[in-house]
Amino acid sequence: MHVLIIGAGLGGLCLAQGLRKAGIKATVFERDPTPQHRGQGHRVHIDDRGERALRSCLPDELFNLYRATRGQPETMKLFSAAGEHLTELPPPTTPDGGTMIRDGWSVSRFTLREIMLRGGDIRFGRRFTHYAEEGGQVVAHFADGTTATGDLLVGADGIGSAVRKQKLPHAQVIDTGVRWIAGKTPVTPELKATLPPSLVSGIAGVTGMDPAMIIGYMLFDRQPVSLGLKEPGDYLLWAILTSKERVDDAAHFLPGHRLHAIALDLARTVHPDLRAAIERAWPEQCFHLTMGTAVPVEAWETTRVTLLGDAIHAMPPARGSGANTALADAAALAAAVADGTPLAEYEDDMRQRGFAMVRASAEAMEQAKAYIPG
Repeated sequence: MHVLIIGAGLGGLCLAQGLRKAGIKATVFERDPTPQHRGQGHRVHIDDRGERALRSCLPDELFNLYRATRGQPETMKLFSAAGEHLTELPPPTTPDGGTMIRDGWSVSRFTLREIMLRGGDIRFGRRFTHYAEEGGQVVAHFADGTTATGDLLVGADGIGSAVRKQKLPHAQVIDTGVRWIAGKTPVTPELKATLPPSLVSGIAGVTGMDPAMIIGYMLFDRQPVSLGLKEPGDYLLWAILTSKERVDDAAHFLPGHRLHAIALDLARTVHPDLRAAIERAWPEQCFHLTMGTAVPVEAWETTRVTLLGDAIHAMPPARGSGANTALADAAALAAAVADGTPLAEYEDDMRQRGFAMVRASAEAMEQAKAYIPG
């Protein structure tokens, strides 16, 4: 059995680790030329769903390394910047009165990805173009003219998935109209002194200013560099929430220092403490995100090609479920392949579970848009 995985994001790498743990050959193909070719995202919220998936898929050595570098426990918070100080408000809730995100931990996406890259067969610089099913196998074709042949091909290539576009050309992703310009600022005593102490225990939305923002610490239990990893240290994630009318989508392809300049321009009128945090950011770590949400699709014909994570059920980040759902997909698919469970059973479960979270996240995003000026 040889599984071809398109995309070296969290879901694809978790799947590869789970298959490898089960003694199944897996090769990951990633379009980026190197692991650090671009800013590899920010802190992610990992709750019990993601934690179970990582425990299932990672060997003990890597799971323990993940746990050692996991950050502080967190909940969702809301602050107002309408006055001189950032004032904590009652936390946002879901339409049914529940909490916006499940309790969990802050985790550096960069560090978790670096951990899951270890020990795998990962081919960088391989941009997938299309596949063909031939003679009971599937052949992946890449832009450099190379091919790879396997027994199963998994699209783990994110919201713009080329695998999904070929397999399910009718599947749609709706633009929510929301854009993020985000970055990381190293944590110093001076920075922590300017921000509310309760922020240590939560990811927070900040309203009452134009534009609104998301902020949250990444405070490692153990510094990654002390364990042979590359993350430079604790940081504050900040994200400016704005609209597609105010930020050209071409910004997605700009280098970090150019995005930092855009962030500073957008932040001219935000709370002074938050603008100061943006000014002190690592410019090369800034990135741009387009918030999209997938439209649920009916059951499809099961073949030797399947999908996981954002490649099929992309969702806004308002419920903190994107990474957790992708990791859960990876664990479920690894178990199905290892146990010989029909692929259709994995797809039915993944589709129901994934699109339930898409609906919940989309509802939460509509609530959040009330806090986004413009």
